[in-house]
Amino acid sequence: MLPHSRAALVRAIAACAGCQEAQALHSLAWKLGLASDVVLATALLTRYAKRGLVAPAQRLFDEMPRRDVVAFNAMLAALGAAGRVADARALFERMPDRTPASWNTMVTCYCKAGDLGSARLFFDASLHAGSSSVVSWNAMIDGYCKAGRMDDARELFDRMGSTLPDVVTWNTMMAGHLHGGDPAAAIAMFHRLMHIHQQQQQEHRLKPTTVTMATVVTACTQVGDFALGRQIHLQTRQLGTRIDPVLSNALMDMYFKCGSVHRALDVFRTMPCRPNLFCWNTVIAGLGMNGRGEDAVAAFHDMVEGHEVQPDAVTFVAVLSACSHSGLVRAGRKIFADMLPVHGVRPQAEHYGCVVDLLCRAGHVDEAARLVATMPGRPNAKVMGSFLLAPERQEEDVRWSEWAARRISELDLDDGAAYGLSNVYASVQRWDRVEEHRREVSAAVRHGKGLRRKQPGRAVLGKLL
Repeated sequence: MLPHSRAALVRAIAACAGCQEAQALHSLAWKLGLASDVVLATALLTRYAKRGLVAPAQRLFDEMPRRDVVAFNAMLAALGAAGRVADARALFERMPDRTPASWNTMVTCYCKAGDLGSARLFFDASLHAGSSSVVSWNAMIDGYCKAGRMDDARELFDRMGSTLPDVVTWNTMMAGHLHGGDPAAAIAMFHRLMHIHQQQQQEHRLKPTTVTMATVVTACTQVGDFALGRQIHLQTRQLGTRIDPVLSNALMDMYFKCGSVHRALDVFRTMPCRPNLFCWNTVIAGLGMNGRGEDAVAAFHDMVEGHEVQPDAVTFVAVLSACSHSGLVRAGRKIFADMLPVHGVRPQAEHYGCVVDLLCRAGHVDEAARLVATMPGRPNAKVMGSFLLAPERQEEDVRWSEWAARRISELDLDDGAAYGLSNVYASVQRWDRVEEHRREVSAAVRHGKGLRRKQPGRAVLGKLL
């Protein structure tokens, strides 16, 4: 076969969109007598591996009369990506030659499997063999970060010195601190990275990425440093950082939480890419938390009808919460009723809780109680606590709060909502019951038992209805 013909076939293999196309090219290579061509076979093997097609990759690998280190690495990567740790290790032991990519695959494979001990053994062995690379360092650090072992991650990071870490290393450490509950440490690392980058601007490998900026913006939100978050947003423009949905979400979440709705919506409107479901959820939730319930409902309808984005369970929690906080009873009823028949999302306890809260806040306590009766499973303390929030309470309505408080005490002894009944009694000037109820709840919690030991059930609710 002519070299240019083979090159064309290799390009076709690399560009094929799916499994069927790859298998068709595989068959063509066999018919043309090219089964022994290691370049073509490796190209096919790599395509199978990238698509997670381990079985055809394994068959092709076994059929190859000759295998070079690239073919071994491609098969090793396919096994590692599929989580077949034992098979990957067996193949690794068979390899006549190993490259840094071979060691990287094994370190990554064991880290993903949660076996950090074996991962560290392979990592240390790669150092001893002189076959380590920044990829293996990053994989090992990432494994420690995801396991919450930040001291071990920091020890490796410090051992890398000042020349080996790239921006992925820094991003990994920042994310580790953030997810480990130490956003201040993530911000401190960002400042260090920016200082080094400004001193060594020729070091393109240390230029902050979209991931860097999204991580530090999230950290600023968690510590409440919105001024710094705004400054970092400006830096993304100065650095020419690509704005993707992840960074957009981080920025919108920050602006919504600091009450800067117009800036959050400006980020949303100027996104260079089409907003995905997560972006819409952030907008709906952010509008709701800032008292813009009608705008949140409008955004929900725009998402579903105007942009044809399918809502999920998180979407409905966001929009129903927005309805609750803004008292949009009619809209909340309609959206909740349409969840399953129109959108195919089955209501869960969180959705029932939002609607119960909405109805109770609006004074529709009887309707809320009937809704609780239709809930799948037992209502939790959060749902029942909504009955203590009904406004303008009358003497005859205290029965609902008494019933809810009993259910709360039986469901969760540590839930402070049971104490809310005292405020209900006070609102109708039942001062005798205020002190009596507080004593009952305090005694129940002190002795580790509920105010009632009988199991809460539908029968109690039925009597009230």
